[in-house]
Amino acid sequence: MNGLMNCRRIFQLTFLVCLASSSAGWAQSPQERIATLRDFLKSSRPSESDPPAANSPVANSPVANSPVAQVAATDSIATSVVTAAPPNIPPENIPAQKIPFPSGSYHGKPRVAGASEPGIGRRGEDPWDLARRLGIADNASYPIPEDLRFDDLARQTAADAHAKSVGCIHCHTDVGHMHPVNSIQIGCTDCHGGDATATDIRTAHVWPQYGPAWKDSANPVRSYTILNHESPEFIRFMNPGDLRVAHIACGQCHPNEVLQLRKSMMTNGCMLWGAALYNNGATGNKRAEHGESYSMNGKPQIMQTVPPPTEYEMRHKGVLASLNPLIPYQVSQPGNVLRIFERGGRFRPEIGIPERLEEPGRPRERLSLRGLGTENRTDPVYIGLAKTRLLDPTLNFLGTNDHPGDYRSSGCSACHVLYANDRSPTASGFLAKYGNNGTAAAERDEWVKYIDPTIRKDQPGHPIQHKFELRMPTSQCMVCHIHPGTNVLNSYLGYMWWDNETDGELMYPEEQKHLTAEEYMRATEHNPNEAAARGHWSDPEFLANVSDLNPHLRHTQFADFHGHGWVYRAVFKKNRHGTLLDWKNDPLPDVSTEQLQEAVKPSTPTEQQVGRCRPDAPVHMQDIHMEKGMHCVDCHFYQDSHGNTKLYGEVRAAIEIQCIDCHGTAEESLVEKVDKQLEAGEVARLPTSGPAAPQGGTNLLTLSTTFDKPRFEILREPGKPPRLIQRSTVEPDLYWEVKQTADTVRPDHPDYNARSHAAKTVRMGADGRPTWGGTTKDDLLACAHRNENMSCIACHSSWNPSCFGCHLPQRANIKSPELHNDGDVTRNRTSYNFQTLRDDVFMLARDGTVTGNRIGPARSSCAIHVTSYNANREAIYTQQQTISGDGLSGIAFSTNVPHTVRGGAGLINETDPGHGGVYETKSCTDCHLSAANDNNAIMTQLLMQGTGYTNFIGKYCYVAAGEHGFEAVVVTENTEPQAVIGSSLHQLAYPENYEEHLEHDRELEHSHEHPGRDILETLSLRYRKPEILDLQHRGEYVYAACGEGGFRVFDIAFIDHKAFSERITTAPVSPLGQRFYVRTKHATGVAAPSTIAPDPTRKQDPANEESAIHPLYAYIYVSDKEEGLILVGAGTLLDGNPLNNFLERALTFNPDGILDGAESISIVGTYAYICCEAGLVVVDLDDPTQPKVTSVIGHEELEHPHRVAVQFRYGFVTDKEGVKVLDCTDLSHPHVVHHVPLEDAHGIYVARTYAYVAAGKHGLAILDVENPLRAYVDQIYDANGCINDAHDVQLGITNVSQFAYVADGKNGLRVIQLTSPEVHGNDGFSPRPQPYLVASYKLPKNGHALAISRGIDRDRAVDESGNQIAVFGRIGARPLNKTEAEKMYRRPDGTPWFTSDDIFDEKVFDFPEDLGGVRFRISD
Repeated sequence: MNGLMNCRRIFQLTFLVCLASSSAGWAQSPQERIATLRDFLKSSRPSESDPPAANSPVANSPVANSPVAQVAATDSIATSVVTAAPPNIPPENIPAQKIPFPSGSYHGKPRVAGASEPGIGRRGEDPWDLARRLGIADNASYPIPEDLRFDDLARQTAADAHAKSVGCIHCHTDVGHMHPVNSIQIGCTDCHGGDATATDIRTAHVWPQYGPAWKDSANPVRSYTILNHESPEFIRFMNPGDLRVAHIACGQCHPNEVLQLRKSMMTNGCMLWGAALYNNGATGNKRAEHGESYSMNGKPQIMQTVPPPTEYEMRHKGVLASLNPLIPYQVSQPGNVLRIFERGGRFRPEIGIPERLEEPGRPRERLSLRGLGTENRTDPVYIGLAKTRLLDPTLNFLGTNDHPGDYRSSGCSACHVLYANDRSPTASGFLAKYGNNGTAAAERDEWVKYIDPTIRKDQPGHPIQHKFELRMPTSQCMVCHIHPGTNVLNSYLGYMWWDNETDGELMYPEEQKHLTAEEYMRATEHNPNEAAARGHWSDPEFLANVSDLNPHLRHTQFADFHGHGWVYRAVFKKNRHGTLLDWKNDPLPDVSTEQLQEAVKPSTPTEQQVGRCRPDAPVHMQDIHMEKGMHCVDCHFYQDSHGNTKLYGEVRAAIEIQCIDCHGTAEESLVEKVDKQLEAGEVARLPTSGPAAPQGGTNLLTLSTTFDKPRFEILREPGKPPRLIQRSTVEPDLYWEVKQTADTVRPDHPDYNARSHAAKTVRMGADGRPTWGGTTKDDLLACAHRNENMSCIACHSSWNPSCFGCHLPQRANIKSPELHNDGDVTRNRTSYNFQTLRDDVFMLARDGTVTGNRIGPARSSCAIHVTSYNANREAIYTQQQTISGDGLSGIAFSTNVPHTVRGGAGLINETDPGHGGVYETKSCTDCHLSAANDNNAIMTQLLMQGTGYTNFIGKYCYVAAGEHGFEAVVVTENTEPQAVIGSSLHQLAYPENYEEHLEHDRELEHSHEHPGRDILETLSLRYRKPEILDLQHRGEYVYAACGEGGFRVFDIAFIDHKAFSERITTAPVSPLGQRFYVRTKHATGVAAPSTIAPDPTRKQDPANEESAIHPLYAYIYVSDKEEGLILVGAGTLLDGNPLNNFLERALTFNPDGILDGAESISIVGTYAYICCEAGLVVVDLDDPTQPKVTSVIGHEELEHPHRVAVQFRYGFVTDKEGVKVLDCTDLSHPHVVHHVPLEDAHGIYVARTYAYVAAGKHGLAILDVENPLRAYVDQIYDANGCINDAHDVQLGITNVSQFAYVADGKNGLRVIQLTSPEVHGNDGFSPRPQPYLVASYKLPKNGHALAISRGIDRDRAVDESGNQIAVFGRIGARPLNKTEAEKMYRRPDGTPWFTSDDIFDEKVFDFPEDLGGVRFRISD
């Protein structure tokens, strides 16, 4: 009943309806509206009879006679004095002059030539008139207290203000004014409330209702929803900028900002909620539906865009019509119907009390009357959103104020009141000297003018001083824009999440922690990642000073900010093999700690102008804009920071700035654009052009810095080309020249860059060769990289952080508070455990519809695995992947803006201008076939086809054991970090367990087995030889080829459920209620078309703009020695309904016996590669119901092939002679191109530039396949003869260490660690493996290990035929399809074309003869 009351209370919603007085008002930009208002408030009211200026834009408008128009019309704007020469006139004939620029506004600097919104500004004597008409005050959500209804702050005298402060400053003697001196006359209680006449704290202050939460004046730690329960009077007293009360404290003067911020994405957080719910199947609508907003009394609200958006705005601008509060998780429906939700059961037990009569494998409890969403079993994603710290807290709440990087206030004050969060001048600028512990300044300086004596200076949770600020450094932004740890602000600074492993000897205690429940909860309150509980960094004091470890770190450097309780590591420039590089691209093979420290030092003033050229130090890969000293506010101006009152579902939909707005295009520089405007007698305009730019764009030339100087200005100096400069709004004397793209492609310009010229003009010549050069418009528009098809960041991003896998375990036995709405404390909690973090992965995809579907960077972003523990701490499902709303796999990706733009050394400084994989931005061979043929793996990664390097094996490794069935061997720890037993991470995080493992001679101790047959088969003689020859696990099932037993599916949903004695079953309900097998004559191999699970049975919503799921994915594919190829319909296994789980043979294919003796099968795109007696047979499955043979590679090239693995253009087949390399450029007709002799080769696995071969008696053979045409055996590893019967091998990565899982025949399972942080180049794309045997498992009853199940492919979003299989987090975003991908490496006739990073390589490129000497001219 209490739950129902809670639900009712939460759903008593108020509407936040933001109405303008007229629909015409919404055509005006926010800048114009706010500037007009401020202009009016700061000026004396003119006579309404004064006419507007004759040239005013409002002279003939409906508001020409309004007071606002009168003031605006008299405001004249000009830039600072420059020496300017109009086009075509010698500069010596032109005196110094002012160039007129158009009007605009920025941060209270009125630059408005006229208003166009009817009725804008205050009407009459009512001080709340505009706030009321904008909808921010005097309504049900935000009432105006009666005692403030007639306070007119704009007309208040100094005496009035003093009277409202006199009691306050009795104690706060030197607190200072929040606003600039002489800007406005307001007193303390105008903002804070309270009693200014009292000098006694008990009557002067407003006291909280929940006193224990507010121990003193500092922001409390992790207060979250307490604000929704406090009185508005106290919230106003504590923080007048809080959005519940901002209409009172700020609304008279700043009504537009209050309205904008209330509906900003930084307040509602809808982008993350929408993506998480859709990507994991909790909703079928890809447009965000939920967002966070609260009324003055803390009630959740519905938000609306007013006026309602058109269909065009919703689709092409990303505008949302409305957002609803997050629903209570208790009534959520599970997005993924896992086994626990199936029908059945006989009664409902008491919560938390085990049912002693429950038989193993036959749960007695049934579902609740609400259906799939039950009392104990709800959606883990909803629980995570409700209870787990993700991007929380939004601006609705205070920061958590518990770590450096977490100190801030709420609402308007969250940005404009500055806190000490980072000691690095790079991120904090002028705030660096105030530390990182959120303390107030102790003494005056050039910025801090007042010191409040009542504030403790050693207590965290205080602002540096009592002052509003407009020059916010990046350290203020990173408090929010830090989730996830791969987010743009981290990468902008050159950092990303620490991986829980590198330099871990300093991060974990020498003695293993044995956590109590209380210690676990305290640690995970600080940090939602459970791994922190085992490490030192769960200690706030250790974490606050973790950067003090930097002089002792051997592989990385830590940041000085630690938002969310996380640790962040620096990213350095490296080649593909992981060797660090200096600024000239030269390798630094043995980098010392001192060199790492040198790399991360802040830029000097000189370096901010000319770049960092630090000898003998690796390059710290922070964004070049940050390196130059540009903070977030130097790119994201007023609207990007506040919003524009519209609701947006994607972050970039709410951004108005683009690269070309500052840097121009290859065809025209912005200086030329302005000159043309002036020559034509027009007003100079440099408008913004991003998705959220107002109509006509915001004119950059009208923007001012906080120092009252133009942000952008064109400098014209006699004898020099004109320059566009930008001034910093954080540092008073800092400015930069804004390089123009057009200048870099003109050979006669000082800024000419040959690489840029090639990139901006390259196209395919008539002879089919890459061609570049020329400066005409036709040359530039013919470029393959033209701006309408590719974003700038596709080439200019240097790296992109990716997170492959995020484990969300839900625990029903733990009580925890909700972080939203009422903050109820209830059972169920979900933690947040990131897994594999990489900075070496670069992928391209089509961006979303809002950003024009251009090609740009993409990353793995939300690859969720869910686990659920019931109230008895039983794992009712474990590490299951999810399926998105429209059926694509929930192993999610997203297009993004990495904010990792870099420059380069320049040709003059490059030792080898043709060496690939060393450049700070993307070069030719990063995206196209290399003439050296050494980037096959790079292309595989780029096109998102999966490299096999980031695969997830998890806790259980599934091993086919022939006549002994199969085993699910426990290979990792159960808790976080999920270290592989016996590994280097295991030794660090679990030292006691590691020592016990060594005492057991590295033998694994736990496994669950199944004999491979159904219980009914023991009663029959017909199927008396059960065996499992091959297997593949996916989701809740293991698919197995069972020899004469045919094809069988095993249920592994309860593999980790301690209440089940039989963890693996052949039917989850009963053998008679389901049929999980298909009889075949002799099944030898099984293949799922993907290890991630798209659901082709779901009906897709056209509004989501998703790619159709190919029908290929509705089947499981079986190779049979006698019957050939067999298709089994498996779509019903994904729908959660046990009543339709009767598997049937859909098709048998073996024309003329060509597939006789089939031994194995691999699905490659829409083709099946089948090894059989005839050789390698390729079967086209584009129409799975009508397969056809397209190619056969016979005995003349292959001698009894065993297994095949394909990576982009090359396949690798094991046969009796070794490994044969296939050219698979045309998947339908592969052919042999190379042979690597290798005796006893069986299973093969390709991961990036290495192929791993199970080489029988020789052990594990590792082939270098970086250049497949020159593949060779790099090393053989047999663990001193221990590995001598290897049949199969699969790879899986845990954190940042790679492991090989080998089926070693009679010896059982072998676990081999291949890489670790101690391996040279481990962070690189292709570190050379150093194998070491860390664990073994001897199969019982002398069983033989024959095959290993492949892990989940976490970097695979599309198959080799261009069919999308994984969801993307932007509407309209998707991987490149087959046609688009092939344009990057194949000519129209199908032949491949090649490129080189040496743009002057005449063997590859055609270019004008007059450019041939450019290289030498540059060198000179």
